[in-house]
Amino acid sequence: MYSLFKKEIKTFLGSLIGYLAVLVFLLVSGLFLWVFPGSYNIPDNGYATLDGLFTLAPWLYLFLVPAITMRFFADEKRSGTIEILLTRPVSDFQLVLAKFLAGLVLVVFSLLPTLLCFLSVYMLGNPVGSIDVGATWGSFFGLFFLAIIYVAIGVFASALTDNQIVSFLLAMVLSFVFYMGFEFVASSGVPYLVEQILNYFSINNHYLSASRGVIDLQDLVYFCAMTFLFLYATSLVLRKGKLRLNKAKLNAVLVCLAVLVVCFVSTNFLLRIDLTLDKRYSLSDVSKELAASIEEPVSVELFLEGELEPGLKKLQNEVFEKIAVLNAYSGKPIRLKVTDPYAVGNQEKQDKLIEELYGKGIIPTSFRHKTEKGVSTKLIFPGALIRIGNKEVAVNFLKYNQDFSHEYNFNHSAESVEFELVNAFQKLMRTKRSTVAFLEGHGEFDRYQVLDFSNALSPNFDVKRISTTTLGQYADNFDVLVVAGPTEPFSEADKFVVDQYIMNGGKVMWLIDPVSVNTDSLSRGFQTFSFPRDINLGDQLFKYGTRLNYELLQDVDCAQLRVNTAPGGTEPKFTPHPWYYSPMLTPNDNHPLSRNLNRVFAEYVSSVDTIGGNPNLTKSVILSTSPNARKVTSPSSVSLQNINNPPARELFNVPFIPVGILIEGQFTSLYKNRMVEQLGFSSNSVLTESKATKMVVIADAGLIANKVNYSGKSPQIQQMGYDRVAKRTWGNKEFLLNAVFYLNDDRGIMQLRNRTLKMRLLDQVKLRDEKAFWQWLNILLPLILISLFGVIYNFIRRYKYSRTKR
Repeated sequence: MYSLFKKEIKTFLGSLIGYLAVLVFLLVSGLFLWVFPGSYNIPDNGYATLDGLFTLAPWLYLFLVPAITMRFFADEKRSGTIEILLTRPVSDFQLVLAKFLAGLVLVVFSLLPTLLCFLSVYMLGNPVGSIDVGATWGSFFGLFFLAIIYVAIGVFASALTDNQIVSFLLAMVLSFVFYMGFEFVASSGVPYLVEQILNYFSINNHYLSASRGVIDLQDLVYFCAMTFLFLYATSLVLRKGKLRLNKAKLNAVLVCLAVLVVCFVSTNFLLRIDLTLDKRYSLSDVSKELAASIEEPVSVELFLEGELEPGLKKLQNEVFEKIAVLNAYSGKPIRLKVTDPYAVGNQEKQDKLIEELYGKGIIPTSFRHKTEKGVSTKLIFPGALIRIGNKEVAVNFLKYNQDFSHEYNFNHSAESVEFELVNAFQKLMRTKRSTVAFLEGHGEFDRYQVLDFSNALSPNFDVKRISTTTLGQYADNFDVLVVAGPTEPFSEADKFVVDQYIMNGGKVMWLIDPVSVNTDSLSRGFQTFSFPRDINLGDQLFKYGTRLNYELLQDVDCAQLRVNTAPGGTEPKFTPHPWYYSPMLTPNDNHPLSRNLNRVFAEYVSSVDTIGGNPNLTKSVILSTSPNARKVTSPSSVSLQNINNPPARELFNVPFIPVGILIEGQFTSLYKNRMVEQLGFSSNSVLTESKATKMVVIADAGLIANKVNYSGKSPQIQQMGYDRVAKRTWGNKEFLLNAVFYLNDDRGIMQLRNRTLKMRLLDQVKLRDEKAFWQWLNILLPLILISLFGVIYNFIRRYKYSRTKR
């Protein structure tokens, strides 16, 4: 075996055709990765990754591997030396194995110069070394296993003919059929069982995970099993007439059955090694548990398809991988269908589908790309429709924040893929809708003032408006209580009802204005006053671990206000000016409730403090000011003169003042050790310690309110968080929706929003200055190295041969 192995290596390295095959492989890969524009181009993509190489390599292998293996047995048959080989004291399978190992070594030899790409991306990273080393080596490992099966197919094809050209073409066709052919047939609408079988035998189906740095036991078993089958089949066709023997036929059937059994058994074992540094393709425990509880088949129709920019392509790959992992843990199959809205029939059908996607809640994004006629813009739909039974929910994977770069938004979107999928599965699997109740009876916002938020809640919750009397009688019917903008004091009886609701495990979102500002007075003149507003909740909130402060906050990072700056007696001229009483609040990016959200629009905000004393409570700031803010104690004047004479900048020296906090744990009742008979309740019924629960406290009721125009026949509603000067909608709705979802989340699914992935980008400055150098380096140096190796190897070989001859 070793002699035959060494002979194949020497023959390849001593032939011009072998070097030409390797040089063409390296040249083409270098041009696609560094010069030709497209999805494979590393500099254009801007990411410190070798995804282009691992996506391109399987296609280049379709030509390289057959070129290496085409002469292995075909040349032996043509020259007649096959008969001599078959008389050697080794088995047919050993002969095949020797050829196979020689081909594998040669493929690895041709792959070695591509390590220069790894070094280049490593040096071009921002910072240097930002490439995911673990994922890259894992992907090379996957490429190695892809080479194994390609070489086995090439050896098999070479044993079928004595013509090298026929062997090359046959190996190329067989490799393509196994790489994409089975998958193509599986996607043509065949029955589900047939689809599953075809997908299992598709090389691409198993290579995808490996190419991203994930080593899966099922994939390893597949590559090894298929390689063994092709090598075993090669040993059967080496000798003419061998398959005519009944014993050989029986052995072949038994071997095939044994291999298929091993493959089937391996599908029941889940062992995955995620080599990525961020563990980006690993699932959390809560996702595994939810996937295992799926009792019906799930259909995921993804519309993120077509010509995509690099960030969207990475997002698409993230969705693919997450669905594959969820499917591995799922009790029922999760079927993925990818639909390009622009590839569906004629223009009329495309327009109809796009209109349906709009209607179902898939939000498109505009994408500019180069065409032969220039730059064109089209809509991309980075979302999916997920179905279980007759239920359907829309999921949008792209999270866009105007304050961040495209790369930052793409990275945040990839971070949230697992949450979006698992959250959608939970919505579709639930049998009972939760209820959100708005408390009324204390001057809270009316139903029109919170209508926008109520409408946003209604797809996922039943929304009610209740009094404390109803809350006391049917507390178990309400999952989340919202106290939005009360202006009248709470009676002790009402406070007791809310307190006992919390003690029973109820969740509350408090939105309270500790300070009252008459904005109507301000609009009629230049000045108004702020006064403390006492609604008799201070002691109750203090007992729960928080305090609302009677003050207004001013912030340098603020919205603008239009003010008439024209001289008296002239035509009004309204110009925008910073309005420090309207701070742009920042959600905490380190907490799952508020992570990856847009800033929040607010007006006349107060601060909130946390109070110690209860070790069973955990408090987190979820909303705060910018680093440049100040406090103005109430009562105080609020004047438009602040626009002309703003406070000195050095006064804005209080950073990140808390405006919203989250409190979790076991609360102590305000009425512990207190007589409540005078309130109409029995002291024996008082719960003094709560179940594990949580609440949100926000010192600005206006966050939840939408502007209402009552002048018409029916009230006209404006979106909450809408900035009339900037003409944009801020993140109020999304922030408060997340707060309600977090309060109602008993499984911990919202914790998935805290997942972080490191952005791995190329240094664009270095790339712009040194792009030509890195292009020439990665194209010419591999060619020079291989050529020098060939010259030196053949010179030494001829020198040794000439000395032996003398």
